[in-house]
Amino acid sequence: MLLSLAAGCGARTGLVNDSESEFTPASSAGAGTPPLRTNCQLQGDDPRVAGIEPDELASLNGADFVVGDVKSYHWTLQTEDCDAVAQNAQFTLQGANSRVVRFQPSRPALYHFTLEVTGTTGERTSCKLAVPVAGVGMRVELCWDTSTTTDLDLYLHTPYDREPWFTRGVTPLIDAINGTTSNTSNSAAMLRHQPRVDWGYGDSPLGACNTPAFEGFLGVGRCPNPRAADDNNQIIATGTTERIQFDNPGDGQTFRVMAQNFNNLPARPHVFVYCGGQRAGAFDPPSPPANFAARNMGLYGVMWRAADITTHVDPTGKVSCSAAPVAERALTIEDSRF
Repeated sequence: MLLSLAAGCGARTGLVNDSESEFTPASSAGAGTPPLRTNCQLQGDDPRVAGIEPDELASLNGADFVVGDVKSYHWTLQTEDCDAVAQNAQFTLQGANSRVVRFQPSRPALYHFTLEVTGTTGERTSCKLAVPVAGVGMRVELCWDTSTTTDLDLYLHTPYDREPWFTRGVTPLIDAINGTTSNTSNSAAMLRHQPRVDWGYGDSPLGACNTPAFEGFLGVGRCPNPRAADDNNQIIATGTTERIQFDNPGDGQTFRVMAQNFNNLPARPHVFVYCGGQRAGAFDPPSPPANFAARNMGLYGVMWRAADITTHVDPTGKVSCSAAPVAERALTIEDSRF
């Protein structure tokens, strides 16, 4: 999908298909007027798109990408990953019909724009821009189609053991959560029933949490690693993406990602993994069960071990990673084993 204009956070107005986004260039420009030309190839640290970070307001200037006399500009943005799934997506786009478009990205990966321009003589042309959004460390995101009604939960398993996801024999499930995983109960700004998870990683500067997804940590007074955004449980939040951010994982460590259906209602979940500003993986669950729900509600319910992520840290501290689907027992019902 392409988003031609979002009036505010999570808006979904003006969606058009990819095939509808291309202008057909006019046969010729007016006499004596040079034809419009686009220059949208980005290389290296291109200054036209440099310094864009997740959750921070950025702008793109159409004049940086077009040569010639322009009468009008039109920007469209392809909605991808959780931006295209969550009802209340956290990116914004303003000024789609202006020379300068302003947007606030929500994920550390490429954002794909189409810029369409009309010249003063009526000539039209377009080009595509793959705009990089910088990222620090590793981020895991979970989103699903029924996020205003169904409560799914995102878990990240410590790389130091393969203990079960929950403490055996403990009920209710909220009390069975322990420090072997990072989740929205023990890693969010607001803790619930649990001490804050501590795997021995240092905090990031407090300013690293000055973003919409993690601004609750400003009141906590620290920006820990790992950390989780708010629980999309229909009370704390609804219609949003669940996120776990980890700024400083170690080199060669492997983390397992799991999504659990807490209230056993229908959902189609998606997991996305980003490292160092690049999308490292996109995962959909196997089937059955239909609708990601168990026939009968139990303690653990449906658990989907979505991916194993192995991190790589270069000498400068930049994190990249490889992510692969879990090969065995990826999806289970009433089975809390690793």
